[in-house]
Formats: sequence, structure tokens, C-alpha cells
Amino acid sequence: MKNIIDYVGAYGGHTFEDMPFNRVDALILSQFSYLKLAGFVPFDGSYENSVTIEEIAKRDDVSALFSDERYAKNNSDLFYAMAASARFSHVRLSNFIDLKSSRWEMQFSALTAYLTEDTTHVVFRGTDESIIGWKEDFNMTFMTPIPAQVKAVDYLHYAAERIRGTFSVGGHSKGGNLAVYSAMKCSDLVRGRISVIYSQDGPGFTKETLAEADFEAIKDRIEKFVPRSSIVGMLLQTHEHYRVVEARSIGILQHDPFNWVVEDADFVYRDDVAGRYVISDEAVNEWADRADPGEMKVFVDKVYSVFVEAGINDLNDFKDNAATFMAKAGHVLAGLDGEDRRRIKAVLSVLADSVKDQVIKSFTSD
Repeated sequence: MKNIIDYVGAYGGHTFEDMPFNRVDALILSQFSYLKLAGFVPFDGSYENSVTIEEIAKRDDVSALFSDERYAKNNSDLFYAMAASARFSHVRLSNFIDLKSSRWEMQFSALTAYLTEDTTHVVFRGTDESIIGWKEDFNMTFMTPIPAQVKAVDYLHYAAERIRGTFSVGGHSKGGNLAVYSAMKCSDLVRGRISVIYSQDGPGFTKETLAEADFEAIKDRIEKFVPRSSIVGMLLQTHEHYRVVEARSIGILQHDPFNWVVEDADFVYRDDVAGRYVISDEAVNEWADRADPGEMKVFVDKVYSVFVEAGINDLNDFKDNAATFMAKAGHVLAGLDGEDRRRIKAVLSVLADSVKDQVIKSFTSD
């Protein structure tokens, strides 16, 4: 089964002038945004004041792009395939921003890709390997908006000022959520210039967010894709129409864009999300909807504190500190006061009830 790297090899000879930008290209740029682009891509730039992928590839320090060791080989293979192709080598990149804040519990990154003088795509990075980024994702279940969503709206306005004409926007995982959120909350003038919004296994939104945002104005321009074993993309999924993509591996591993199956310049599609994952997805969504926000916050904060006390800043640290993490987890749990214990027990109780309800529904439905 072929993936996005194979796609670049097969269609890399086609420029964007003779083969228009498509949904597979959008996923490729979403994955590209996970590279460590700080120092490689400028922040303030127009089409003329930018850097090409080919130019980045010629730098002596190019290997620094692949410092996330979990995906180093795949990211490297994809990057060099793009740099060697007529399709991607001359893509111009600018307006790169990468922010992390423990104080604001935010992880945010975005860039602008000028594919031709008239074709531009704004990319929001999804959750990276940082623990603060993962905490922000959990905050999404009880906080509206999260800081990255607010920053995404600011960024979209900033980028739009430097883009000629219409443009598309997209992202993978949390990046897909940010793409949709920024399109809902931006000004009418900017929103009117957005041609399509790609959400690649991006989580949905709380009822409060949908109630206050202009979802109706953009819903027909959203192209949401989830893998067959989708877990992330089905979180808070209530309004967005989506298509199901065939993917290699199982469960959460299908979230990885390198596992999405590509054929004939498009994804391979399935009829629906696998049934055994629908139960867990609906249970988690019901949990997020029913749990008390204050209790959810305590629950997430306590889990995060275990990572902090264990000295784990990103997922690459975890494999070397698993034993320390478990010891610290026991220490934190033992030190909880009565109220915190009650709150955490309440959150876990709602989760257990939600799972039970969904299992019962699955056996009693027609």
C-alpha cells in the first residue's frame, strides 16, 4: 500500500501549474509542518521574501529538521523526496511561528506555503512531542477557547495580509481543529477569501464553541478526513461531515499521516469508521460532555503534574524515564487531598458510565 512518500515519487514531476493542489498535497504540507523549521523558515515574509524547500535542503545543518526521533526516518525521506521533486522543491515558505508556553499551557505553530504566485496554503501544525502540547489537547475538553485557537485566528489575519487573492487552510490533528476554528472566527473579509479548509483527523468542537462561532458560514468548505480507526478526529465530532480514509496499522497508529493509503493521486476511502472504535469514540465524547469542567481540570492538571515531577518535557523523554514516571505517579496520587481524590473519582466514574452506556447501546441497537 502506497503512502504520501510514494505519492511524491509518483507525481513529483508535475508542477502545481499542470496538476492543481489537492487533498494529498495538503496532508503532505501538514506533515512537513512538524519538521523543526525554526531558523530555516523566516517569520515575516511575502511570496518574494521567503525560502524554498530546495534551498533548505542545501543547508549544512539540514539534519536538525528531523530531531523528533519518533518520525526521523519518515520525515527525512519525505523531505528529501519533496526537495528533489519539481512539484515541491520550489514551494516558498514563510511566516513561520513556533510558540510554547507553560504559563499559558499553549503549543502553537504555523507557516504559509506559497505553491505558485496565485496558490497559497496556510498550515497549522498539530500536537508535537511536547507534553504541554498534549495537555492543551486535553484542556480542549473543558476549555473554550484554548490559547492555540485564539492564536490561530490572529495568525490567519496576519498571513492573509501577505497573501494575494484566495487561499486554502489546513492541518493535521489539532492543526485541523485550528484551521476550522480560525476560519469560523476570522473576519468576514478574510473568511470570504478562503477556498477550502482541510481537517486531517482533527478533533471537533464543544457545543459552546459551535454556538458562538460562525460554523454555518464555512461548513460547505470543510474537507475533513479521518482514518478508519479514528480516535483523535472523532473527539467532539458532532457537526462536521467527514470521509473515512484507509490506513495501515491499527488504532491510534492510524493517526500517523504516513500510514494513510494513497492511490491515483487521492486517498483510498472506506465506508465508515470501524465499529469497535465508534464505541470508544462515543464514550469519550459523552464523557467530555457529562463531566464537570472543574473536575475535568483537576484530573488533567494532576496527570500533567506527574510528567512535570518526573522531568518529562516531551514524548521522546518518556521511554528513558518510564520507571521514574511511575514512581512519581504513585507519589502524586498518595499526596492528593480528599477533595482532589473526590474530583478525580467523579471524572473516572463518568467515564466508566459512558463506556457502559455505549456498550449497552451497541448490543441493543438495530
